[in-house]
Amino acid sequence: MAQSVAARASPTLQGAPDRRRLADFALIAAIALGSRALCLLIGAAALFGSNPDGRMPTRDLWSIFARWDGGWYLTIVGGGYDTTSPTDQPGATSYAFFPVYPLLIRATMALTRLDPVAAGILLSTVLFVVALFVIHEYVRDLGLPREVGLATVVLICCAPHSFVFSSIYAESTYLLLLAGAMLALRRRSYLWAGVIAALLSGVRPNGIVFVVFALAWTLRNAGWRPLLQPWTDPGPMLTIVLAPLGLVAFWWYCFVTTGDAFAQATSIAHGWGWAPDWPWANLLHHLRGHSTERFWAWGSLLYFAASLLLIRFRHYEEFAFCLACFLLYWTSVLPNSLIRYALVLFPIFIGIARATAGRPLALASVAGGLASVNGLLMVAFALHWRISI
Repeated sequence: MAQSVAARASPTLQGAPDRRRLADFALIAAIALGSRALCLLIGAAALFGSNPDGRMPTRDLWSIFARWDGGWYLTIVGGGYDTTSPTDQPGATSYAFFPVYPLLIRATMALTRLDPVAAGILLSTVLFVVALFVIHEYVRDLGLPREVGLATVVLICCAPHSFVFSSIYAESTYLLLLAGAMLALRRRSYLWAGVIAALLSGVRPNGIVFVVFALAWTLRNAGWRPLLQPWTDPGPMLTIVLAPLGLVAFWWYCFVTTGDAFAQATSIAHGWGWAPDWPWANLLHHLRGHSTERFWAWGSLLYFAASLLLIRFRHYEEFAFCLACFLLYWTSVLPNSLIRYALVLFPIFIGIARATAGRPLALASVAGGLASVNGLLMVAFALHWRISI
C-alpha cells in the first residue's frame, strides 16, 4: 500500500514506465524504418542495375512499392469497385480485394493531400511501426522480457516478404488489427477486441480466423460456460459475434452492387483460377510442381514448423490460430503468396524469439538468414518477377 501511494506521489516513479515505453517505441520505429530504408536501397539498386541506360526516374523508384496487388488497390482508391477487368485477366475484378485498406488510403490522401501511391506507402509504413509496438506490448503481456519483444520486432522486419509492410498491400493493416484484437482480448477488453476483429475481417476474408483464437483463449481461461451460457459472462461471446461483421458487411455491399453476395470468391475463382482442395493434396501437388511452387510450399512448411515452438512454450491459443490459418492457406490450389500470407502470423516470431532468448549468435543467424531471403525477394519484387508475389 505504501509503495502504491509513493508511486502516485512521486513523478519519478510514475513517469519511469512511460519513459521506458516511449524509449521502446523510438527504438522499434528506428528498427522498422531502418529495415524499410534497406529494402528501398536494395530495390533501387536492382532497378538501376536492370536499366540499360543507367538511369532511374523517381517515379520508377516509388513504383517499387506499387507492384502486383498494389495496382488493384490503387484501382479501387481511384474509381471504386467495378465488375469489369482493367487488365487482360478475364474474370478478374476489383471485387477480389476487401475495402478497409483502400478506404484508409483515401482517408490518408484527404489528410495529407498526397497522391494515391505516396499515401499508400506512408499509410502502410506508419501502420507497420504501430503494429510492431502493439506486438511488443503483446509480448510483455505474455509475461516475457523486453528483450524477447525487441527480438520479435527484429525478426518480423527481417522476414521474407517483409518489404510489403511498406508497399501498397494490406499486410500492415492486417498485422496491426490482428495484434490489436488479440491484445485487447487478452486484456479482457471484449468490446474493443470485437470491433477491431470486425475491421480485420474487412481487410481480408481470413481475418475471420481470429474467432479460432477467441474460442481457444476463452476455453483455456474461462472454460465452456461463457460459450454455452453466454448470459453468465457475455464478454467473450460479444467478441466472437462482432468479429465476422466486416466480412458480412462486404458480402452485403457485393450483393447490393452486383447481385452476388460472394462476388469476391467469384472473382478470384474466374480471374485467378482459385479453387479449394484438401490441404495435404495441394501441398503434395505444390511440392511436385515447378521451382517457384516448391519455394512457396517449402517456405510455408518452414513457417508451420516454427509455429510448433508455440506448443513448447505453452502458447496454445496462438498455435491454434496459426494452425487454422495454415490449413486455410493450404486449401487453395494456388501456391501463390503462401510465404507472404504466413508473414502476418506474428506469434510464430514470438516463438522463435523465445527459442533464441539469451543466445545472441543464434538470433543473429536466424535474422541474417531471413534478411538474406528478404533481400533476394526485394530484388525480384522490384523487377516484377513472379516469385515475389
